[in-house]
Amino acid sequence: AEARRSSAPPIGSRRALGSRQFRRCIHHIAIATMQTLRRTLLALALATVQAKVYFKETFDKDIPKRWTPSEWKDADSTGKWVHTAGKWFVDEALAKGMQASEDMKFHSISAPLDSKASTEKGTLVLQYTVKHEKKDYAFCGGGYVKLLPGKVDGKTFGGDTPYSIMFGPDLCGYDISRVHLIFEHGGENLLKEEEIKLDYADKDEFTHLYTLVLEKDGSYEVFFDQVSKASGNIVDGWAFPDKEIKDPDQSKPEDWVDTKKIPDPESAKPEGYDDIPAEIPDPEAETPEDWDEEEDGEWEPPMIDNPEYKGEWKAPMIENPDYKGAWVHPMIPNKAYAPET
Repeated sequence: AEARRSSAPPIGSRRALGSRQFRRCIHHIAIATMQTLRRTLLALALATVQAKVYFKETFDKDIPKRWTPSEWKDADSTGKWVHTAGKWFVDEALAKGMQASEDMKFHSISAPLDSKASTEKGTLVLQYTVKHEKKDYAFCGGGYVKLLPGKVDGKTFGGDTPYSIMFGPDLCGYDISRVHLIFEHGGENLLKEEEIKLDYADKDEFTHLYTLVLEKDGSYEVFFDQVSKASGNIVDGWAFPDKEIKDPDQSKPEDWVDTKKIPDPESAKPEGYDDIPAEIPDPEAETPEDWDEEEDGEWEPPMIDNPEYKGEWKAPMIENPDYKGAWVHPMIPNKAYAPET
């Protein structure tokens, strides 16, 4: 279900979302929200000498013209969006955003980008602010922004609507405090294999800035209040197809020898080797002075490990003259690998 919140700040200027890059064209930005409060600013820009802004939202005008609340759930399940600065603020006009105002209801809203965005020519940055004002110990909520490919009917936008990227906080109680970064590929939504953790102290009722940076080569970095929380390359952290795969038509030859050492065939077990017992009577043991053979029987010394015993005989190992080394499976280009998508 779509139930989260979002907001966004600037890059370059105080109220613009700067952006860098990703590898897929994105046509829309959508915000899905539930329960809590937030102020929202969204923007995408291409980082060149001067960033190109693909989307900027300060929530100060034309909100009904630009944003379309979703009706994908029935009226009783759909929460209302409210244009407000919340319970506290410094400058009410600047602090206003879109609030998911009703608990336990679905809040989804979307707006088209000003122009199509892509990471093919530069760095894509998605940046916004969120305020989960109604925070308590049992609080659960989020503030996801979804970048949607192609044209989307805002009235039907919901949890099953395909998206290219989903980004934003996922918070619940004491246990869950993380940032989601999900990519769509081949009709499948790919979650990050290792969670982007937030500290428990990061989960409070104040405004926080979330930033996603995607480079043309697939490298990425996620920031929380301008502090890096995760970085790397998306091919390593998500289940994207590899550039090469093992050739399915190739297999290790049956006569391939990958045993590096073998027992020396010219070595033989010494005569009498098996006659050496593992234990022997302790030669230093003496019959106790109070031992009575009539009552106690014949005294026998305790057994000890035989220092001459060498265990089961094994032939010494030598280099295998037929060793060919470890067999390496031949690789071929992966037809499913499509970095441009």
